[in-house]
Amino acid sequence: MALEIVQLYDMLRSGRREEEIKQILLSFCSLRNGDQIHDVEDFLHNKAIEFEKNDIARTYLVFSSYKGYPVLVGYYSLSNKPLIISKRNFSKFSTSLKKRLLGFGHKTERENYEIKGYLLGQLGKNYSEDAIATRAVSGRDLLALATESMLQIHKLAGGRIFYLECEDIEKLKQFYHGEGFREIEDYKSENGYCIFIRRIHDKK
Repeated sequence: MALEIVQLYDMLRSGRREEEIKQILLSFCSLRNGDQIHDVEDFLHNKAIEFEKNDIARTYLVFSSYKGYPVLVGYYSLSNKPLIISKRNFSKFSTSLKKRLLGFGHKTERENYEIKGYLLGQLGKNYSEDAIATRAVSGRDLLALATESMLQIHKLAGGRIFYLECEDIEKLKQFYHGEGFREIEDYKSENGYCIFIRRIHDKK
């Protein structure tokens, strides 16, 4: 079944009413863990439009069709954002890890460590009834689409890595390992998430 990718950026400039666009975004449901709303759902419902308007991130909506109507089946967001690790945290790494990281990053004037790259800010499959009925997309499919979009940006702007933050959940970490990402050992982001990176020229 064919998939269509529509940038939220373009949708907001298409002349459609913002309220209509919000209703499309609200059709997205994350996989429920009790009553807890997952970050991928909260982002699309409450932050994606603001991030577009402020040029913080670009959100890509993935559509399929069900009973002749377009259905939002997933989305991803990308940001042109370097990975920065503080001097204090970098100093705690093993010598071998420091050497590997310095192979494609550099120290800044303040002795922080920085790698130019692209952040996969969000990656989400829609678990609404209609979206599931399409059987149109998997997490791996969404990651492949996100990678392709990132490579188009990379062609124009350069950069060394594709990276992401994820919860410390073994199944999720195994998924990203299987897709060629490698975790920065013994390191968590300010939000307490694991950091996974993939050198762009090492893409699968």
